[in-house]
Amino acid sequence: MRLFEEAPQGVGVPASLATMGRLVSAHGVVSRLNWLPVTEGESFFPIFSGSLGNPGAVLIAHADWAHDPSSGNFDGAGGALDPDVAAHLAIAESLERYSSCAWNPSTLIWATANELGADAIPPTAWPALSDAEFADPKSMLIPPDPRVPLRWLEAWSLTRGRKVFVPAVQVYLKFPPESASERYTHPVSTGCAAHSDPIAAVVNGLLEVVERDSIALTWLQRLRLPRLEFDLEEIALEHRNYIVRGRNPNIRTLLFDATTDYGIPVIYGLQLADHDPVLAQTVAATCDVDPGRAIAKLWREAASLRIALRALAPGFLPDVPPQDTLSVTGGALLAGPPDRRHLFDFLLEGERPTRRLADLPTPAPAANSVQTLSWLLDQMHAAGCEVIVADLTTDEARQVGATVVRVLVPQAMPLSFAHRARYLGHPRLYQAPTAMGYPVCAEADINPHPQPFA
Repeated sequence: MRLFEEAPQGVGVPASLATMGRLVSAHGVVSRLNWLPVTEGESFFPIFSGSLGNPGAVLIAHADWAHDPSSGNFDGAGGALDPDVAAHLAIAESLERYSSCAWNPSTLIWATANELGADAIPPTAWPALSDAEFADPKSMLIPPDPRVPLRWLEAWSLTRGRKVFVPAVQVYLKFPPESASERYTHPVSTGCAAHSDPIAAVVNGLLEVVERDSIALTWLQRLRLPRLEFDLEEIALEHRNYIVRGRNPNIRTLLFDATTDYGIPVIYGLQLADHDPVLAQTVAATCDVDPGRAIAKLWREAASLRIALRALAPGFLPDVPPQDTLSVTGGALLAGPPDRRHLFDFLLEGERPTRRLADLPTPAPAANSVQTLSWLLDQMHAAGCEVIVADLTTDEARQVGATVVRVLVPQAMPLSFAHRARYLGHPRLYQAPTAMGYPVCAEADINPHPQPFA
């Protein structure tokens, strides 16, 4: 099925995405697809967004659904060289977002961690705010009370090889707290993934957890990452075309090796556009077992990000104090104007090592999804992490042969868009830089500026 007949032939929609087109209709999960305009002078990638409309019409837990574009996580986006592939990617991400909100109260378990026993992973095992953050009423979070029951969901620990119970607030989006013990965290979409191959879905979700962990550590600790350089000939042809398309004389893209002690390649990108009064600085990051593919994805996602930020900029209220930033895009828009370039001095100034693609850790070539997952688990387990998978697959996903999952790693550093709730009490924030060979900032010296990643 081709959604856009004017799309150039020759690439083709992968089989893993082709059936997703059945989700698009006036009454489907995706009510419409929008081809987003690219600003003149910027790299052209076909970028689509998929509208979920009002999911509250069918989700029993969301009768009062309110859509806020600045909150992110909804209306999935997709970009590719082929417009039809881009459209199908937008459908897949929309399905992922929809499924992450499709929780049924009757399937959740009300209990305390003690009542569930050793297979419960209690709120105290997940990243926590610091005492100072918890003491700030504007963080909107409080320490969990083990005596107060909360809602739990069954999940599967790939580390233990058995069923575990996780707080439902760690799994679902649009999940208002109904217990004081659920007010210890702000839900975000990290680790959600949809794919026709269940193993590939888990791989993609885990890669995003690793990516977001690195993004948070980089910004909060202002890590002086090594520059990453490559020759185009090092990149596989299928990925090389994205880089050729993405290179632009108006926008400089600097790449950095943000691989953490997990030993899984993460690439951090900083785009500089000296002419742009709104987006003179933007950041993007990707994680993939194939660094060349990660670079290609970074260029594509950076183009999509610039479109989204530019669309939201006219309604952005810069007079809001930075410390009150709550939205997914607020920090990025605050960091965008030219006079904010200094926020990135830790990446732009001073001597630093340079790395090549061949320096990055990767599994054996031509690994399939099972082999890739095995390698990723080995890396995470060596770092002392537990990897957990929750199945979010909805009826709509099953009808098109897709699996939707949420991958959770309690030990990983979360990415927070709420500046007053950055999980500054999580031990990894202070232990990981040492393991990676960087100096460590104490809480008082953590980067005071809102997270610019969106």
